[in-house]
Amino acid sequence: MLKNLFAFLLIILLLFTVLTLNVFFNNNQYISTFKTYVVPDLKISKDVLNNYYSSDNKLSRKSSEAIILTTLENLKYKQWLEYVDYIQLLVYQSNVLPFNEDELIVVLNLSKDISVIAIYTPINDAYVFTNKIENILPVQDISFLPVPELGYNLIISNQLLDEKLGAFFLEEFIQIFVYLDENFKSIWKKTKYKEEIYNAQWLSPNALANEWLQIIENNTIAFDKSSNLNISVSISRKKFKALKEIFPMKEDFKLVEELVTQENYYWSPKYKRFIMKEGILKNTSTSIAIIDDTNHWLESFLGFSSNNYSIVTDYGKMMYIPKQSVIINQVGGK
Repeated sequence: MLKNLFAFLLIILLLFTVLTLNVFFNNNQYISTFKTYVVPDLKISKDVLNNYYSSDNKLSRKSSEAIILTTLENLKYKQWLEYVDYIQLLVYQSNVLPFNEDELIVVLNLSKDISVIAIYTPINDAYVFTNKIENILPVQDISFLPVPELGYNLIISNQLLDEKLGAFFLEEFIQIFVYLDENFKSIWKKTKYKEEIYNAQWLSPNALANEWLQIIENNTIAFDKSSNLNISVSISRKKFKALKEIFPMKEDFKLVEELVTQENYYWSPKYKRFIMKEGILKNTSTSIAIIDDTNHWLESFLGFSSNNYSIVTDYGKMMYIPKQSVIINQVGGK
């Protein structure tokens, strides 16, 4: 009886070990990196990268195609292989991982609606795929912001959303990513420029059928790269109206409302993100950081009442909460 029980437990242990190892070898990023490293076609050689920067257009185009194809294979985006001629490639080098080396950052703008960023780590004479940032919009450009406390850089992406389906919508925005816990996480996002036109009945069924709204937002975003790492945002938002039976021209709109305000953010080592202020929740004394003020949102500007803070707790939970539920810290003058 005891032997049978021991054998049963041993079988259970072996099955658990096999299943655990299977998950590890299929999902662990370091194993994935190893797989990439041992398969030459999945690496980007430094020769290919040098040729990409070549003044020889033919050589540069060939290297661009090689980088795109290799990255699509690494990402397992095989459905995009037939569109390689239409994919826009952007290439950067910066230290964005905690390895004290400049990684290769490859941006693929796959279409007008979707983009992806692949991160390659230098190993010997090649770059090996190690991480990615998915589900983003087409990237216009990328810059980098050093964080001394982390020892590596944040990725500042400038993205574009351009939609023209039954209305007009154009938005350029900044989204910042940081490498934490083996993945890249979005820690800040803000509109740079926005223009949208739509029929007023989309917001209010009681509006006139020939009433159109135009929103133009033109914000100035400035990064202070001093030891405090501050971001200042000067918000300028305007609302225009037009009365037109058909889709109006730009000159048909008249200014009816304007908002000008200022937002300031600073890097918090505690929360590892840019925040506006710190405080506590009144009912629980839980420490929180304020990361956005819904009074400044477009929805509020359009008349939808909102008097909340977007907050994050010190254990990473994000939520919206009424302003009166928060006590803001006054110490330190943040």
